[in-house]
Amino acid sequence: MNSVALTILFFINFLNIINGDIYLHNPRGSNNRCDRRTNDRANANRLFDSQNNAAGGYAISCDRINSNNIKCYKMQYYMNSELEFRWTSQHNCGIQNNCQMILQYSCDNILGDNVRDGKPQNINGNTCEDTIPLLPDDEITNADKYGRHENFGYYQQCMNSFRNPRLFTADQKLRGTRAIYTRQNPNGNRYGFECPEERDYFPYWRDSPWIDIAIITNNNELCELYYNNSQNTNSKTYCTGASKYTFNLTECEEYGGHLIRIPSFKELNLTTGKPECITMPESALPNRLGESVDYYGTFKKPATHQSYKWKIPNFNMNLSNCIIRIRYNISTNEVMFNFTSDDNYKIKNNPQLNTSFGVPIRLAVDTTQYGRTFEDRTFTFDIIKSNIPLDKKIINVNVQGKRGNIAQVRNCVEYDFVPNNITVKNDDYIHFQWVGSDYNPPENEGEGRAGTDRSNIVFVDNIKDNIPLLINTNNQPFEKNILILLASIGQPYYNNTLCKNPNNDEQSLDNCALLNYAPPYFNMMPIKINITRNKTYYALSTRNNNFSNRDQKITFNYEYYNNSGLIYSESTYLENKNINKKELIGFIFIGIIFSIIFIGLVLIIRKKNIGLKQLKIYLNRNFASSI
Repeated sequence: MNSVALTILFFINFLNIINGDIYLHNPRGSNNRCDRRTNDRANANRLFDSQNNAAGGYAISCDRINSNNIKCYKMQYYMNSELEFRWTSQHNCGIQNNCQMILQYSCDNILGDNVRDGKPQNINGNTCEDTIPLLPDDEITNADKYGRHENFGYYQQCMNSFRNPRLFTADQKLRGTRAIYTRQNPNGNRYGFECPEERDYFPYWRDSPWIDIAIITNNNELCELYYNNSQNTNSKTYCTGASKYTFNLTECEEYGGHLIRIPSFKELNLTTGKPECITMPESALPNRLGESVDYYGTFKKPATHQSYKWKIPNFNMNLSNCIIRIRYNISTNEVMFNFTSDDNYKIKNNPQLNTSFGVPIRLAVDTTQYGRTFEDRTFTFDIIKSNIPLDKKIINVNVQGKRGNIAQVRNCVEYDFVPNNITVKNDDYIHFQWVGSDYNPPENEGEGRAGTDRSNIVFVDNIKDNIPLLINTNNQPFEKNILILLASIGQPYYNNTLCKNPNNDEQSLDNCALLNYAPPYFNMMPIKINITRNKTYYALSTRNNNFSNRDQKITFNYEYYNNSGLIYSESTYLENKNINKKELIGFIFIGIIFSIIFIGLVLIIRKKNIGLKQLKIYLNRNFASSI
């Protein structure tokens, strides 16, 4: 075995007892859900092995108006646009542990044709939650009912490939020699058509259908290893058909196998280069669902969601049915970086030990989870070309969250815009687009028709305000037709016969005031921003900004540039103004203090009828006596 292979082996064994669930919120992660209308998902094996709590995940974006014509929707992101990922993870990263977040994507032409989310069969829900049968599509009755990411042939290859025998397995008894058996999956359970060994280890030594976007790690010394082994820029060569496992490719033919070369994704024009590798911000504390804390010297900013901004590459073709995958690899310090199968004896299930004082104890250790890989994946979306010049910035504005109060939506989140604070300049573009679902639990709290998600944007005077502006006021950033579209999300006006119940019945489809007539998906063409002055605008969603969730708001900071550079935006001006006010108040306060001291000295001089020398002696004597 050569030194490169050893390095990879050491690394992959390091990454995998921790409960550290991870959930994607933008784009929306499924956590293996489809149309399940309860808080818990029905099937953890549907598409992939998430290892997450069953309460996580967002419902599929389909309507349920008519069982004979259920329509499903998917997001469309433009190439060269800026897309913000948001997620939460149960545990911290880098505090008494080691972890990595691996962000990847894949699409129809990489995973295999006919990648799909699954389709509800009726308006009642709970109909597309089953795992796809172990068959090719043309042998499955009503194949569209089942979600599918990786294809049947990929899983067949995994089942027929020897697993890596040098991996650390602790005391787990793997029930087979193929790549479907791992320490985390010793029984070889099937999760869609995912390959368990590829899922559990990164970087993977064989080929993978997943393209690396970014690796976020608490140890950036490993970045070079990521770069050197990423399939983005490195082709993969491995042995297949051999009678035994080999990492030494020169021995492949000796064991009756043959070499296969898989080209890099860069060769296939599916990526522009190596992934980004950045340092993970420290999470606040374990069991806080991923709040991160950024430090400025000795000061820290408020806790926020963990996030990453992806500049979607320019491809030479549109990409259909793409998926984002995030993997959360976390291990405690006991699992060393260089553990291999030679170290299997070092960690056992629930070991009983004697302390130095002879007291018997038992540790809570599950070696299938010591450490562990968690995962979430989005529903499908498309990546498409636009006519916008490549030197212009396109900002995606989406919505995260799920219908219900904070207890009902766990382990998801309540509504928010993503991003919720935007800075734009002349000739930037904003792409407003968001998706909801009609398959939320029907009992969850919220406005409008039960079980549905809808969002709109209406502007307000101040970020603290909850009452929107009239459409004809001047404090608006867009033209009237755009404001109407953002407020109504495409519904007809109330004088139209289709919207004849604007205010009363919350469950009526005709209630346009509560956005009930709108479909779950809203998408408008990117808007070019023409800035003539510096200004900050505030907006909210009128449907969701209620007492149980009074914070679905967004801020637009317009910054005007001229030939000499930036002219301060309104928000920057107000911030500087507030700082200057504080400084002025401080100077006034100091001035008052000195004035009081001066007046006191004058009164002493008059009362005692003394000169300056006598005053100095007087003050020294009284100051010394007071000490």
